[in-house]
Order: sequence, then structure tokens, then C-alpha cells
Amino acid sequence: MERIQVLELLYNSISSAMSQCGFEPEYKEGMKKTGCPAYERSDAVVMDFSGDKGVTRFVFSDDRIHLLFAEKDAPRGDDAAFTRDTTYLFVLDEYTERDVKGIATEVNEYMTETFIVKKKTAVKTKNISTVSRAAAKSGALSYDPITFATKLTGIYPELKDELSRNIEEYGEFLCEEFFVSHANAFVERTIKENNPQKMKRLFNVISEIYEDGTNEVQSLIAVTVLGPVLQDAAVVQQVMPYLTDSMLEPVLAVAKKLRKSRSARLRLQNPPKYKPPKPKKPGLMERLMGGGTPGMPMQ
Repeated sequence: MERIQVLELLYNSISSAMSQCGFEPEYKEGMKKTGCPAYERSDAVVMDFSGDKGVTRFVFSDDRIHLLFAEKDAPRGDDAAFTRDTTYLFVLDEYTERDVKGIATEVNEYMTETFIVKKKTAVKTKNISTVSRAAAKSGALSYDPITFATKLTGIYPELKDELSRNIEEYGEFLCEEFFVSHANAFVERTIKENNPQKMKRLFNVISEIYEDGTNEVQSLIAVTVLGPVLQDAAVVQQVMPYLTDSMLEPVLAVAKKLRKSRSARLRLQNPPKYKPPKPKKPGLMERLMGGGTPGMPMQ
């Protein structure tokens, strides 16, 4: 597919929701004022929607579709007056129409939540608890991402504030944001320094968490934490002595996959934007016990 074809497909899936949000297609001078308003620019393919609330612009350049916003009277010539809000990954030679539909779903949800939903319920910060070594070793519980993050703050105290901020901001622990944006840099620095004492301390924690961890935390370690830094063969060699037998095969397989797949690397660098959990409807038992029926007043 060409970039303009991607935006045409995207337009077909988002035009209705955009209209509901108050944004109609804006056509460049000389264009036929019907259908998709996308046009080619020297550096990108662009598609604009506008209304009383401002201008929404989609800019497709390289392997990314950027969603931008500006005031309704902003100059349209370039993107200088626009503010970038979010970015969607799209690798032309690897992605398909199905991926376009996936992006369209995210755009529709985001626009609806931003421009139609008026009230947002405050998310209460959940009580975050970690798994003790005794519980993990006994098999009663398995290590999880928050326990891994907490143990890393023991090695890197600078991460404590970021961990607290992450939980406070999202109302829960968003592990991809914490590791990709903050913790990974510390891990990478230690590995590249290759100081035996520091390496042993780091991999003692990583190995312990991996050996007695959930599938989620094992995937986090292999893909998100170690995957990016093991793209260099020399780095792989210096890390191998610290990998346990159970870690060796999956970690090296992930590193190989990331080296071969550009789209996989880009996905790792651009984790999905956080979406607050939707409030659950009361179940049948709750309604029978007086919890009320969705949409109906309680007696």
C-alpha cells in the first residue's frame, strides 16, 4: 500500500466518529470536496478535519501516523502551529488493512473520549503490594512486574520517584511506561559498563524474578528490558554468563527476533497509549442484592 491509500482506508473508518466529535473533512484548495481529504506533501501525506473545536490533522511520514491538533484559524501550510498529541506505528511493507482498522478503532475511542465524554470519573490509586521472596520460593505466589520494578529501585534509587509517579498518575502500575521510559536506561547503562560487581547485582535480581515470576514478568524481562540492549553481538556475549539456563533460550530468541524485525523494534519503542479501565457494570448477584440495574434508578 501507498501512504495515501492507508489514509484513505483510515478515513473510511473514522469519518463518522470525527463528524460526531464536531470535525468534518477539510479539503485543500483545488481538491474535489467529497470523500477522503488526504493529500501528498513533500515530506508526508496529510489529512485534515476541522470544526468549531479546532483542526485535527493526521500526518503520515516514515513509519508513523501522527495525530495533531491546532486552533481552527491556524495556518495550514505546515505543522508549525499544530501540537502533536499521539502517534500510531505503521510500517508500510509489513502492515495490512487489518492494522489500519486497529488504528481507526484507537482514533475513534480517543476522539470520543476527548470531545464527547464530558465527565471522567477519578481513578483511585490502587493499593500496590509486592510479592515476598518467601511467598515466591514456596510457590504460593509468583513475582509480578511491580515486584520487579520495586526490586530495581533498590539498585537504582533514582527510579523510586518515577515508580511513585507512575502509580499515582495512572491509578495502577503501568509497567511498559515505567520500563521503556525510565528503568531500561539504567539497565542498559549497567550492561554496557560491564562492571562485574554491578552486573552480578543486577542479574541476581533479574534471574530471581524470572525464575519464580509470572509469564507476564518473564515476557517483560525477555522482550521489554533485555531485548533492546541485546541487539549488539558483543553485548550478548558479555551478558550470557549471567543468564540462567531457563532464561538463555527465550532471551536470545527474542533478541534475534528484534534484530530481524524493524516493526517489532518500533512497537517496543512505542508502547500503546494508556487507556483508563472502563467501569464494570454490576453483575446479576449485585443487582439482586440492591446494586441497581444499569440505566435504571435504584428503589
